[in-house]
Amino acid sequence: MTVLIPAITGQVASGLAAHLRAAQVPVRALARDRARAESALGSLDGIELAVGALDDPDLLAAAFDGIELAFLSVGTDPRQTELEKGFIDAAATAELPHLIRLSTIDSAPDSPNPVGRWHAEIEQHLTESGVAHTILRPAYFTTNLLRTAAPSVAATGCWFGTSPTGAIAMIAPTDVSAVAAAIVGDPTLRGRTYELTGPAALTLPDVATILTDLLDREISYIPTTAETMREAMARRGVPDYYAEVALGIDRSVQAGLHAPLTDTVEKLLHRPATDARTVLAERLAAFTAVPA
Repeated sequence: MTVLIPAITGQVASGLAAHLRAAQVPVRALARDRARAESALGSLDGIELAVGALDDPDLLAAAFDGIELAFLSVGTDPRQTELEKGFIDAAATAELPHLIRLSTIDSAPDSPNPVGRWHAEIEQHLTESGVAHTILRPAYFTTNLLRTAAPSVAATGCWFGTSPTGAIAMIAPTDVSAVAAAIVGDPTLRGRTYELTGPAALTLPDVATILTDLLDREISYIPTTAETMREAMARRGVPDYYAEVALGIDRSVQAGLHAPLTDTVEKLLHRPATDARTVLAERLAAFTAVPA
């Protein structure tokens, strides 16, 4: 069986590819850039790589040839809905036996997070396509903090946001990759929707306390307003769509949509889910100020 993985450079997709290579399962991957794919994967050993755009119909038609299972995980992008729907349509045309799709725990038509609404629309399209599928809905990735908090923490010892009391059952992307690999390896696990979380629900001030301990210096999470955040992101040149996504995630967190805990990871992997402290300790250099 060869597994098709588009957008192979994503955290979960590249992690899944690593699991499959270790199990000697052939992987066919799609990527826009060969060098970036090689960097994400470490090497292309065991990977059949096709380089091109995900909206190229000829590329997709060729990609599905001989494929029994695909894993779909397109990163947050203004065209995410369009690209994933196109991939699903190509899968339906190719009569793909099964598709595993990465979604988000706050997927809903009325989600306060625009990405949650995108995912709900894509999931509905997948259901209507007739392609047999499994949905993975993880909570907020712990590694998101490397982007949202680490640069500011490294420079100033604090970071800002609009979700000071919302708890997050944050999950390590490596656990999500491992769950996807388990589903690839066991057909009896397919055909369901899995909500995936870490082992504890933490607020961002709780994360600041963990970082304070790990870095041995005071780290703070400072609540602010959406307008202040939007203005600050605009000054840094952050695109408007991404600023709205970032604020939408905060709205979901503050609304408690990332807080409910599940034991799904432990049940599927037969080990505890990875806690936030472990992930942060492994990536601690990102939170350390660079000497002037």
